[in-house]
Amino acid sequence: MSADIIDMKKKRLTEYQQKELIYDELLDVTEEIQEEVTIPNMITALQQFTCDLAYDTAPTSTTATHLLLDIINHRLHHIMEQEDE
Repeated sequence: MSADIIDMKKKRLTEYQQKELIYDELLDVTEEIQEEVTIPNMITALQQFTCDLAYDTAPTSTTATHLLLDIINHRLHHIMEQEDE
């Protein structure tokens, strides 16, 4: 393996780090524009963006649907766990 390939592997973010980076960046953007955009409109725009991104980049529409439903299911599971405590 060349030194360049090894350096690229060292710099690559983990899956968790990638998700946290996106989440943090989106949080920063929403905080910056919160005075100009109402919460319902922000949510609607983010939902549309997420949906478009999923369907435009997933290999199939079934995969896109699975990704979207999986995160909804994850959130519902989290809510149910909190209610059980």
